[in-house]
Amino acid sequence: MITDFKAFGPEHIFGLVIPLILGIALIIIGLKLKTEKARKNLRWVIAFLLIAIRSSRYVMDVFVGRFDLYDVLSIHVCHIDLILLIICFFKPNKFIFNLNFLIGIPIGLAVALMPGSNHYTPGIARAIMFIMSHTMLAVAPIYLATVERMQLRLKYLIYIIISGVIFVPVAYVVNLILDTNFLYLMGPPENSAIEGLNNIFGYPGYIFVMVGIAILLIILIYCINKAAEKICRHKFNHL
Repeated sequence: MITDFKAFGPEHIFGLVIPLILGIALIIIGLKLKTEKARKNLRWVIAFLLIAIRSSRYVMDVFVGRFDLYDVLSIHVCHIDLILLIICFFKPNKFIFNLNFLIGIPIGLAVALMPGSNHYTPGIARAIMFIMSHTMLAVAPIYLATVERMQLRLKYLIYIIISGVIFVPVAYVVNLILDTNFLYLMGPPENSAIEGLNNIFGYPGYIFVMVGIAILLIILIYCINKAAEKICRHKFNHL
């Protein structure tokens, strides 16, 4: 295990840049495809790619003897978002897309940009895959919006916020029953941004702050997307 992973060091940059380059390349390829069958085949390729990137961490855990079934069955937001994202690539769904876009982009970027300094053995390799998988949470929904022309809807924004608020106490009860720390409701991970919030607001104050920040980010992403759509329509109408 390493405890001194350097933010924005060479390994961190590598883990961020590779998924971005891959995502841009896939979007360019997807936009050039003319048939639904071809786009479907590419979506399936991306779905299996997402599975492979995530599974690589489990394979590492098996080899070093620290595989934990709770990691596979985790109800952390990123894990749930990834599962739904894979489902959406196999079979596009409007609600799931909205959830992936509004939650996956801010949460995925936040974790990828602030991955913390502690990473289990094999250390650097696992940290890179951790960063890559979370970067893909932000990149993949943009592919669906760009290539598949999927759009955000206000009603789904409201559903997602309400569902998220309800999900927090449910996850807390699950933590009590299973003695887990899903959503980091029982305590913050060491050397993380969440630990910083805990130092400022204490427990359980940091939980309310996390939820508040998440809601604000979701609304911000929605507003940015709608503003971008409006600008694009305006430019298209004046061509």
